Amino acid sequence: MLKTRKTELHIGLPKPVRVLHLTDIHLSLADNADGDSMKRHARGRRAVFQGEANADDEARLSELLCEAMEYGRQFDATIITGDVLDFVTHGNLAAAQEILAPYDYLFCAGNHEFTPRVGLPDRFSNRAAFYDKVQASLRGDMTFESRVVGGVNLITMENGLYVWYPGQLEKLKREVARGYPCVIFCHVPPTSPELNHTPEHTGLEADADTIAMTRRLTRYIDETPQIQAVFAGHEHRNLTLALPSGKPCYVLGALFDGTVGEIVID
Repeated sequence: MLKTRKTELHIGLPKPVRVLHLTDIHLSLADNADGDSMKRHARGRRAVFQGEANADDEARLSELLCEAMEYGRQFDATIITGDVLDFVTHGNLAAAQEILAPYDYLFCAGNHEFTPRVGLPDRFSNRAAFYDKVQASLRGDMTFESRVVGGVNLITMENGLYVWYPGQLEKLKREVARGYPCVIFCHVPPTSPELNHTPEHTGLEADADTIAMTRRLTRYIDETPQIQAVFAGHEHRNLTLALPSGKPCYVLGALFDGTVGEIVID
């Protein structure tokens, strides 16, 4: 059963635009191609999301994602802000591709899209190793994509590893130059200039140029009036936060818990 979080964003559109926001389903599957060790790992992760009593139910999370995507058909857009996968396996990629193929959606990657096994540190090298495989299983461009719907520019941007990536700032500036009000969707809430990047916590070691670029892009999002708000996930709970300027950042709880976000922009 889905639980809805409703958010209204008033920006002066002639007609309301309705967006369904989904995040953090954390599909936890492994098949024969992945081996017995990953099957055991997948069961352990399902116990986290479903409870130990339901850990053997391999269909529950997939069915929840299907239910949410089907619900999204009545909206003007469906946007997924990462962690469709809990870890990268053949089983998870096959399930994600099969479930999502019939639907239209925008998607940006989270940190778990590049996790070989939960419990290992996040690494940029894992992103490099898995990026093409994950991208091939999902629709669109999971690092940057935009779509104008009813006069508002809905923009998805990958930041799941606590950094922004080369080219994103330039693409965002081009979207802003189109003249529409913009709303950003990403995985990690950008409420600090460094996206809360803490190498000792995440196992990441971003270089100085990457951190500087991340600060510039986060500041640009915060200081550009045309960018109206940010919607994010990652925290697995509903939060209303703010960027340094006071610009709102709406954080959505996890779909594995049944939470979906209904956004009305008018």
